[in-house]
Amino acid sequence: MSAPATRYSATVRSHFRSLAGAGDLPPAAGAAVSGEAVALDRLAWVRFAVRIDAGRIVDCRFRAFGCPHTLAAASLVAGRLRGAPIDALPAFDAGTLACELDAPAEKMGRLLVVEDALRHLLANAHRVQ
Repeated sequence: MSAPATRYSATVRSHFRSLAGAGDLPPAAGAAVSGEAVALDRLAWVRFAVRIDAGRIVDCRFRAFGCPHTLAAASLVAGRLRGAPIDALPAFDAGTLACELDAPAEKMGRLLVVEDALRHLLANAHRVQ
């Protein structure tokens, strides 16, 4: 008997197809800051890197290893961080990401890795200011 196929929402499929923001942060003016998290037991790793200039995130990139939900969540977060002021960053948590991506409950642990990477990034970004 085979395991049931995982259903992917249109949002997951869209982000997974393009992975906007995937890759390394290119050299440019401004402070570069990163944050990452890993959960080996969930086979998930996420690293966000941002460039901050004049109190605003001017670029955001990510590197990630994991399932399509992990990659889609990292892409979604990276896209929303671009252009955001450091003092008023959009709030993301695993529950919000799960709702936006229509992710099944068994993917929550992987989305927590995305949340943890973002928290580390934000803590490091506030130290730079």
